[in-house]
Amino acid sequence: MDKLTHQTSKEQNNKQREKRLNQQERIINMTNTQLTNEQIQTLSLGPKYAIEREPKLCINELIIDTENAIRTLEPKIQNTYRHLATKQIKSISMTYDRNKLHKRKQHILNKTKKTLQNNNAIMVKADKRKAIVLIKQTP
Repeated sequence: MDKLTHQTSKEQNNKQREKRLNQQERIINMTNTQLTNEQIQTLSLGPKYAIEREPKLCINELIIDTENAIRTLEPKIQNTYRHLATKQIKSISMTYDRNKLHKRKQHILNKTKKTLQNNNAIMVKADKRKAIVLIKQTP
């Protein structure tokens, strides 16, 4: 039994080590700036990671797109669809609860940007990999 538990814990340690190595490969730090584990985890999601936008920012775009779609319909039924769309948009804006995880990721990215600005460094996307490179900014 001890042998099995020891073997399982070794496998878990190996998986954790591989995960850390993969995260570190996605972030190439060519500066003296030290990042926290939380910042490294967030940056390791890659340069194409999409953070959810607040509904207030999306509602106006949704209204405009909906109105443009309604205008392509027959004039007789446009008001009916405007009424239905209004009800749906109101329910979306009232019941939508922003994902706290995305809010935390946004906070971490803002904190990382400030840290890099203070250290005169910038983040750039690597040419051929899904990696982020941290480099010193030349004045």
